[in-house]
Amino acid sequence: MKKLFICTAITGVLLSCGPSRFVDPLKRGEQAFSGSLGGPIINVPGIASIPIPFTSLTYGKGLTDNTTLYGSWFSTAAIFGTFQFELGATHRLWKDEENTRGLSITPAFNIGTDKFEWNTKIWPQLDMNYYWKYNWKHQTQDELLNHVSKVPNMLYAGIGSWYELAGKRAHDLPQSTRVVPMLQVGHDLNWKSWTFSTELKVLAPFTSNENVVTDYKSILGRYGATGLYIGLTKRF
Repeated sequence: MKKLFICTAITGVLLSCGPSRFVDPLKRGEQAFSGSLGGPIINVPGIASIPIPFTSLTYGKGLTDNTTLYGSWFSTAAIFGTFQFELGATHRLWKDEENTRGLSITPAFNIGTDKFEWNTKIWPQLDMNYYWKYNWKHQTQDELLNHVSKVPNMLYAGIGSWYELAGKRAHDLPQSTRVVPMLQVGHDLNWKSWTFSTELKVLAPFTSNENVVTDYKSILGRYGATGLYIGLTKRF
């Protein structure tokens, strides 16, 4: 089991960068800490099909009302000897006048180093998400009377992609996959300063998941892998 998990952890970290980050950017000067749990769903022999329990910790800060800078550390990967970080920025491209719908883009770099041979790789990543805010709600009667800003929940959907820069893959073979696409849909349940997030991803939807070391499960059957993630964010 440990051997299987280690192998899965290595391949899974390379396959998935975790959930979307700050789809609706923070306000200027606002900060946030978040933790997430989840990954691609795999079949563990004799147990069940479960999401890989990868964890990541993220810090973000609003540079402007439309741009948030962030950095993430993949804590589970570190346990198995891979030091992986994600550095990126989310920028809002558009929002409507009522601030109920918007479109954001997130360029990022994933950097991984193993502690055994100290090999380092960099994977650029680009995400784009459309979001819709709903169920705007005041927090207390006092806030209602004093016209304090309302807090909405949020649905979003988008596309993303990882880019492989290396010309060679394992065993010095030519790299045949340069772009790994992703599709995602998610939901943010918001309170005044807390957010509970859930996200479903379809990873590598055009790549066969047969004849690979890890038994990935996918809503597309023989193609790609399905990822499930949950997260909790504190804004301040």
